[in-house]
Amino acid sequence: MGNVSFVGMKLPDRIQVDVDHDAGGSLLDLAREHRIPLPCDCMRGNCGACAVKVAPLRCETSMIRLSARERYLLLTAGKISKVQYHADSLPDHPPLWRLACEYQVADEKIMVAF
Repeated sequence: MGNVSFVGMKLPDRIQVDVDHDAGGSLLDLAREHRIPLPCDCMRGNCGACAVKVAPLRCETSMIRLSARERYLLLTAGKISKVQYHADSLPDHPPLWRLACEYQVADEKIMVAF
């Protein structure tokens, strides 16, 4: 079972949400389901308003793959480097910034700051 901890200026305290390993869906979907006020405009990965900081809470090495659209929006917003933009996958050191509408929640323990 995964766990997502949300922290943000608009929250009085950290909110922890348990996630089934087969739940699927985006981080933005999860936040909306639990009435967590993540910023968003288009909800389709076209604007970049839902950029959030995502940090793993367990030490695991995995290959992070960003969609072309997510890489482009994060690069233009100055959230990832050109090296990260051009990489097909990002081993060991995933980018801190992700789009909540593109990030697919999995069986992991993460902290999301916004």
